[in-house]
Amino acid sequence: MHQRVMGIGAAALAGGLLATGIAGCGSGGGTAARSGGTFTYAIGDEPDTLNPALQDEHTDPVTELVFRGLTRHDAQNKVVPGLAESWTVSDDGRDYTFTLRSGLTWHDGQPLTSKDVKFTIDTVRRAGTADAPLSRNFTAVSSVETPDATTARITLSRPFTPLLDAVSMGLLPEHVLRGKKITDADFGQHPVGSGPFRLATFKPGQYAQLESFGGYYEGEPKLPKVVIKYVPDDTARLIQLKNGEVDGAHIQPQQVARLKGEEKVRLETYPTADYRALMLNFKKPVFADKRVRQAMNYAVDRDAFVKSVLQGMGSPATGPLDENPFKTSAPFKLDPAKVDELMKAAGYTRPSPDGLWSKGGKTVRFELSTFAEDSARVAILNVAATQLKKAGFDVVPNPRPKDWVRKHWGELDAFVVGWGTPYDADSSVYGPFHSSEALDKGGSNYGTYANTDVDKALDRGRDTADPAERRAAYADFQKALVDDPPFVWISYLQTTNAVPATLRGPARRTLGHHGYGFFWNAEKWSWA
Repeated sequence: MHQRVMGIGAAALAGGLLATGIAGCGSGGGTAARSGGTFTYAIGDEPDTLNPALQDEHTDPVTELVFRGLTRHDAQNKVVPGLAESWTVSDDGRDYTFTLRSGLTWHDGQPLTSKDVKFTIDTVRRAGTADAPLSRNFTAVSSVETPDATTARITLSRPFTPLLDAVSMGLLPEHVLRGKKITDADFGQHPVGSGPFRLATFKPGQYAQLESFGGYYEGEPKLPKVVIKYVPDDTARLIQLKNGEVDGAHIQPQQVARLKGEEKVRLETYPTADYRALMLNFKKPVFADKRVRQAMNYAVDRDAFVKSVLQGMGSPATGPLDENPFKTSAPFKLDPAKVDELMKAAGYTRPSPDGLWSKGGKTVRFELSTFAEDSARVAILNVAATQLKKAGFDVVPNPRPKDWVRKHWGELDAFVVGWGTPYDADSSVYGPFHSSEALDKGGSNYGTYANTDVDKALDRGRDTADPAERRAAYADFQKALVDDPPFVWISYLQTTNAVPATLRGPARRTLGHHGYGFFWNAEKWSWA
């Protein structure tokens, strides 16, 4: 074996500094760090559960702060030690041996041992995709052995290269969940973790209050409390920030200019692997012909989206791996002549340059929806609908409330979707594009996309450790997506968080979907 070693009214709750200004980007002042003072932060998205095993690659701030996995990711999104201080990997890539840090404890004071590692992996693996989306990361696990309290040995039936990324998922406490289902609702709202902050109060639909954990392996955080306030409406978040009801907030690109002159606020704008695209429902006959989907990808002006909707804070998207080292070039760009060529080849006619494509008396008619509360997605929806209509597609824009969408995914025609992680390529593409992850199977392939070549390439990408073979696999994957597009690609986003100018510690890195990952090093944050 060879070793790879890595080493609410929030004002009533906050009691800390309140935001009122832009001091530029950065990590805050240069004076000595100061402990004390609650940080209250408003975000638009509230998770259905705080159980990390039930989330799908996108870990919300509360779960991120409450839990830790065997590994974690650094500022470059490279895998580094988490609860495990080191590990070894066999030459054939089938045996991983992790050594836990000594003296680890859960938030309730109980010891965290290798038995919790075994419990977590076995439980998630048995649960299956319908209950635990991340079970797809453990299908290759044959066994987990625990020769002693600080050693966990994972044996695989076949190589699974993303395993070190996969075990960054927060560990689950056996002593709390033993005999219960992984979907236990009480645990989902009152979790016991081992991260730098413990959950003190959770009011669904309102806020989560976290308190620093003195038993954290890197030492107790300097911020005694963090309050995450759930404010779905973008405008309401900005108002609360400007009124001092919250200290910080996730803001949309079109809101950045409105914070100019707010001297006590600093804007932290980071790149992301988070893309926006029009997801198509493959159960709808209108999308059956791949030439129609190819044509729509040539009908959108991505630069216009970046300039108008994102205020320059993003980049055109042509596929799901544009921000990944395995990215290959794709041909999609605005090309009306190509649209005409593809639609005519598919048997469609257009009576005039401003008319609609039709075939057998039917137009390419579909409803395009998104979360009504997300102003940026609604703006993308409206621009996309306008551009596609101009190109002859019969698009009906209809934003819907988030609660409705979550209950009716399978009924949607098309949707302004967001996805993407900055970690291993597998985490960005397997869930949304592999046919085994289809919506009716409990997976994250919400459009029920199915392509044999895509499946084969994705399987190859996760089953080999050879960098050249992985690169070839993901090149084949992207080539197949160009030929048979599951989405109409729009743009990648930059994400902006407004924080007090006196908050020290936030560190720039490429973030994930929803801009998640901003709190990746919050245990080191402090007041200047």
